[in-house]
Amino acid sequence: MPTKKPHKSTATKLELELGKELKILTKEITKLKDLEFIQVLKHPWRLMGLSLLKGIMIGFGSVLGATVLVALFVYLLSQISLVPVVGDFVKEIIQEIQMGNGAQ
Repeated sequence: MPTKKPHKSTATKLELELGKELKILTKEITKLKDLEFIQVLKHPWRLMGLSLLKGIMIGFGSVLGATVLVALFVYLLSQISLVPVVGDFVKEIIQEIQMGNGAQ
């Protein structure tokens, strides 16, 4: 039994749809190429510079955050002076800090 060939109109419609899809795909690929992230990857020195800046900012943020947490912790401990053991310990820490600041 011979197979039926699709009508020319059906084949033409499929080719037109394929052409439209190809144009859409081409536009999307062009958009992806223009993305800044892709552009940064093309320039290794710029990528290294941004990575260095990111590392510095993460380090600075970590130090700043730790400083705030330690200060809050010491402040909260200084408020617990009613507990004799902890209160004495906190007083010693505060005296050491004040002596260290006075020496500088």
